[in-house]
Amino acid sequence: MTNILNFHIQFPKFSQDYKTSFSAGLHVIFGESGVGKSTFFQKLCGMDTDAGNFDLKIHEKPTRTIPVFQNPENQIVSSTLDGELAFSAECVFSDPSQVAYLVDGIKDKLNFIDDGTRHPVTLSGGEKELLNLATALSVKPGLIVIDDGLSFLNSKAKKTQVQRLSKYMKDTGSIILWFTSDISDLIFGDTVWELTLNSFTEINKSIPIQKYQHNNHPAGKLHLIADHLTYFYDHKRTILNDLSIEILETRCFGIIGANGSGKTTIAGIISGILPEYLGEFQLDIDGESPTIGYLNQFPEKMLGTVTLGEFLLDLQRFGKLNPLVVSQALNMMNDYQINWRIIEHQPAVDVQWTALRLAMIILLGCSNYELIILDEPTFGLGWRQKQTLARFINKILNKKHCIIISHDEQFINSICDKVLELDTKSIMQNPDLVREQR
Repeated sequence: MTNILNFHIQFPKFSQDYKTSFSAGLHVIFGESGVGKSTFFQKLCGMDTDAGNFDLKIHEKPTRTIPVFQNPENQIVSSTLDGELAFSAECVFSDPSQVAYLVDGIKDKLNFIDDGTRHPVTLSGGEKELLNLATALSVKPGLIVIDDGLSFLNSKAKKTQVQRLSKYMKDTGSIILWFTSDISDLIFGDTVWELTLNSFTEINKSIPIQKYQHNNHPAGKLHLIADHLTYFYDHKRTILNDLSIEILETRCFGIIGANGSGKTTIAGIISGILPEYLGEFQLDIDGESPTIGYLNQFPEKMLGTVTLGEFLLDLQRFGKLNPLVVSQALNMMNDYQINWRIIEHQPAVDVQWTALRLAMIILLGCSNYELIILDEPTFGLGWRQKQTLARFINKILNKKHCIIISHDEQFINSICDKVLELDTKSIMQNPDLVREQR
């Protein structure tokens, strides 16, 4: 059976409409954050939504469609990894032996599943994305629609997954639509497309050379020393193993590494969230313990049902945000096209991911914390938003120190004066970003 996807997309405000047909292959759809990729994704997957500035009429599509969500936690339904691996298969197949066969096959491909009784929450963001993609492929749908669902992966991991997808498509003849905010993902598509606020068109696969503007920072006074640092999750699984590093006189420190290598664990130890580690750890700025503002890679977890407005008030109440700079912070949000009046009273779990992340970065950056830790700050951002974020971080580095954890090596290298690569435990100096304090 040949898989075909035919649809008609209309932009009523601009009197534009496009008829499009997709056959087997990997089709990458690029769009800056805020143009409606998630709405497009939801409509293609049959989710009930009236949002968006366009109408979509689907004329033909494969019988079985599997979505892969931007927030990897939205896809996970089970309290154990074994249960999660079996869930999709159990929805399609009634034969227990076939379900068990599929589960064993997924485990063989995912080397981070060492204990099926673990809760999926123990996985890193990238590992959750790999889990979700593997379970989606396991039931062999004719159409897979990915909403920025590979954005926690570094370039090497993405290449590996694209190779897996290519083999899958050859074996099944399936269609894969991959919505992304990262323009560098265009190299992976059999066809590549761009979604804007008023158009949906096929574009050239070539990628323009993009560079961040480098800014010299004042000399840093951040010291971070780890001696045989080891961390076990639940006293069983080794996350960090005998890490010894010495970071001296840095202004902005970056941490990169493969998914599951312990980047977020280090952030948790530095911020004090994970106190039960082995070994020695020391952090100071000019000999003093700094006050720390921390942004989790899943910021909605930090706030839950608390609103951004309540978060702002708490920062003021605890003396972390001067009321005189609040208007300045809210004005900065306009640079990201964030309407504070719309999101101020929404529970954090209901705020669009990129808007929530950026709003919290701005509020923390305008606060009086001495050290800001940002875990995956560029997730889901388009190129223009990444540039704006880089300018904002460079601005706050004139007065503060930062630690940035990310899979985005280009972003890290454009800002950080020293970078730890966890895969090799090596520290790289970035001399172009260091200058003497005036």
